[in-house]
Amino acid sequence: MKIRSLTLKHIGVFEDETIAFPEKKDKDKAEIHILTGQNGTGKTTILQALTRGISPFLDTGSVYENIEKRFHSHYDEYSKFVVGFDNDLKIKINTFISGERGYHKGDMIVTSTTRVDGPKDLWNGRNEYKEIENFAAFAYSGYRFVKHEALIDIKEKLDYNPHRYALEFNKTYGENDYSLNQWLANTILKRNNAFFEENEKEVERFKSNIENLKIIIQEIIDIPIDFKFKNETSKIVAIKQGIELDFDLLPDGLRSIISWIGDLLMRMDALKWENDLPVFEREFILFLDEIEVHLHPSWQRKVLPVVQKLFKNAQIFITTHSPFIVNSIDGAYIYELKLDAEGKCKVELPIGISDTSKPIDEVLNEVYDIEPTQMYGEPRTIEIEDFQKDVEKAYKKEADFDKKAFLSKAKKLAFRSTELRNNVQFELRQLSKSLAEDFSI
Repeated sequence: MKIRSLTLKHIGVFEDETIAFPEKKDKDKAEIHILTGQNGTGKTTILQALTRGISPFLDTGSVYENIEKRFHSHYDEYSKFVVGFDNDLKIKINTFISGERGYHKGDMIVTSTTRVDGPKDLWNGRNEYKEIENFAAFAYSGYRFVKHEALIDIKEKLDYNPHRYALEFNKTYGENDYSLNQWLANTILKRNNAFFEENEKEVERFKSNIENLKIIIQEIIDIPIDFKFKNETSKIVAIKQGIELDFDLLPDGLRSIISWIGDLLMRMDALKWENDLPVFEREFILFLDEIEVHLHPSWQRKVLPVVQKLFKNAQIFITTHSPFIVNSIDGAYIYELKLDAEGKCKVELPIGISDTSKPIDEVLNEVYDIEPTQMYGEPRTIEIEDFQKDVEKAYKKEADFDKKAFLSKAKKLAFRSTELRNNVQFELRQLSKSLAEDFSI
């Protein structure tokens, strides 16, 4: 099941906007939709609406933090959003604030649904955890960290529901919740027990869970990583470059990666999938909100390609401010969110498809509306813009054009860097040719 459209009416910065999400073209890679735009243009609101539309299918137990702040309507009106899926399935959710209707600002209820030959097994199981699955959805934020836990309880929680809080972007674990630390400890101990019992099938099963996590992380950070359960202290540590470290002592970027990728694999491991389908072949929807936070650009360039390649049947929605994320993969749909003069969002969808053959400066210009002159620091940008104004004066032969002062500025700018020298000399050659006058420096 895939999401194919979203309609937002009177929600946040969206007056009445419909967004279509086309199918992927490459069948061997995940379908990815990248949402870009300045702060306040509604990127996270879109993700929140999509996760809310998914929730009727899953027993998530979500509280949808801050939902009342994002999903609100004008006074005495109602907001609505409609999430459209393939299989002719639509979920419409209205939120009323009118006192006469008895609802308060921010209340959200499913008021109507339309389904034609949709996935009945999912629909009928919307309020209960089922043993056999063929669909799942997960949401993560780059601001979430894995944390150190002392004295881990190694007893397996048989009542663990992998859908619980799966659509919360900033997941937290309560005292009785099954955590990533708990899963790692249990998996490592089960692998060891299976080894001593000479149960090769179980050894491979539990080993693969840890190996998958290690492989994904290593492909992103280019550093071997491992995990160890210390019996004497009942805690999980990470082994990075041969050094044992509590999670709290790892770099923030690595803690963020381990947090969301580890949680994803933990939940996938707990789901009993239809036809016993391997983890990397399952169909699910993944929502990622600014996962580039805390990541070095070299890691930003690798995180999406790894996920796109491994989870080839997934549909991924991601918000980002990073041109390195946008430029890291081929074939992703790019959406730019902009506010009009009245502060309402207009979505130009899609503005293009990602192409790794484009340089970063072209991505900055096409996707982020940053002009080439703005790609330098502000002092240099001012200097370049001043030079360009003088070039225009020279072409127009304006009376206040001072050629000597202009060439002095040009020479100073040309010595700033090799790239600037090439650009300045190109402009001067064009001037000399057009005006039949010497503008060399």
